[in-house]
Amino acid sequence: MSASLLKVLEALETLASYSGCWQGLREETALLQQRVAELREREQRLDDVLVVALVGGSGVGKSTLLNAIAGDQIAETSAMRPCTSVPVVYHPPGAQLDFGAWRCVARSALEHLVLIDTPDSDTIVHQHRALSTEVLAQCDLILLCGSPEKYLDEATWSLLRPLQGQRTMICVETKAEENTEAIGAHWLQRLEAEQFTIADFFRVNALHTLDRKLTGAAPGTEEHDFARLEHFLRHELNAERIARIKRSNVAGLLRKAVLRLEARAEATAAQLPALRATLQEADKELARQSVARVQRRLFSAAHLWSFALGREMSLRAKGLTGTLYRMVEAVRSLPARLPALMPWQGMRTTSGRRAASLLTEKTLYTEDLRLVTETLLSDFQTQQSALALAWARADMDAPETTEGLEAFKQNLNGRIVDVIRGPARDRVIRAARWLTSWPLTVLADVPPLAFIGYAGYKIVQGYFSGPLLNSAFFLHSASVLALLLGAEVFLLGFMARCAAWLARHASLRDLRTALYAPRLAFTPYEESLSEVEGQIARIRQVREWISPEQPQHDEVAS
Repeated sequence: MSASLLKVLEALETLASYSGCWQGLREETALLQQRVAELREREQRLDDVLVVALVGGSGVGKSTLLNAIAGDQIAETSAMRPCTSVPVVYHPPGAQLDFGAWRCVARSALEHLVLIDTPDSDTIVHQHRALSTEVLAQCDLILLCGSPEKYLDEATWSLLRPLQGQRTMICVETKAEENTEAIGAHWLQRLEAEQFTIADFFRVNALHTLDRKLTGAAPGTEEHDFARLEHFLRHELNAERIARIKRSNVAGLLRKAVLRLEARAEATAAQLPALRATLQEADKELARQSVARVQRRLFSAAHLWSFALGREMSLRAKGLTGTLYRMVEAVRSLPARLPALMPWQGMRTTSGRRAASLLTEKTLYTEDLRLVTETLLSDFQTQQSALALAWARADMDAPETTEGLEAFKQNLNGRIVDVIRGPARDRVIRAARWLTSWPLTVLADVPPLAFIGYAGYKIVQGYFSGPLLNSAFFLHSASVLALLLGAEVFLLGFMARCAAWLARHASLRDLRTALYAPRLAFTPYEESLSEVEGQIARIRQVREWISPEQPQHDEVAS
């Protein structure tokens, strides 16, 4: 077997074992398996004899033609009724054949040929027509027999149509007479209109030839092209040409199988852009709904972000102002932290618990994610129903609903967690580090420390050089210091709230970007599309391996 044909057959066997969502390809697998088996069997018989089938309607002279070629009465003939009920196999002695109960005559002088006389193609006996179909399935070359009275019968053409491009065909007019017009031109024209490819045409009178051979007379002009037909069978169909005919038949069978697949593939490929657009629109619509639900559930409470930033700043606060801010933040956030410390489950599911878990190293508050997913369930089912309908119209099976829903839940939760645990947390940490950095800490501590130093200087000066300071001085100093520290703590808290607001809105933009990214939901639908596209690409690759310009059955053309 040639390497190129082996490569094609391996690709076809892969396609024949397909069991995915593409109904169109699944419908072809049984026929494709049959075609691959036939291709392999024919490739192995390239060195065997050439099996030639004589095909035609009743009374056209098939059996007479076989007798004329053999020069003996080996097949029963009759001008009034059909005589061939069982195929007659005329083969050379010693040929290894397995034709079952067919009638075999081992007297042929045609060393490389096996001639089979088939039952009439226009018979009303179902068994006879089935036998003709069986012979055509095993033959390599078809001699299509016709007479001036019968050469355009639809019954014969219906047997041959499935073999168009798969068998070499030759037309033989079997009852040619000098005083009758040749049917060749009209016959070939009609066959061409029926898209049959005919390699050659012979005009003979089989009965005259048979009579001449039986009586031992010399050949006459009334036999027409019989000498050329006999020369063709005896000499031109040598082993090399027989192998070329068989390879041509294999190529035709292969091309027809691939072209049938290609027609299926291109019909489906034309629908894939619309399916992908429908899938992308459904994914975007669900993303819009997801953003709205998540924004209302996780991003609407600004105090959670302020608490998260305050917690990070408390861990990093330094200096006098930072220490005071940490104390104030601990008191301010006590209502948010207190429920997390309560032993009752009801208290643990309050907004305080949410505030305590947001942007921390602990697990994200799962109740929020569960509620978001449940509210999106109806939207998901609506979009999935539309996709299932589109898939059905394209002859594709819709993926499992449960699998798609679970994949959506995991993907949605993963993207939300990635945003909150990633850029959102990073922004809060960066803001906390900036607000508690040493330059800002020193800048915030300079005014109160300077005032404390000034007040201390006044106290020491008064102690050593003058009257003691009265209580009003201490009261006023304490008030000024408290106002100064309060203003700085308030300013630091205000800056923290502004930073939390900016971080929340920037994180919301990140969330929109993450949820609007492709393949949020309906991943099984995306995978089914990719699978079908892969099968179509494989079919197109096989089609490229087969040259469309190669002429058909030119091996026997004169």
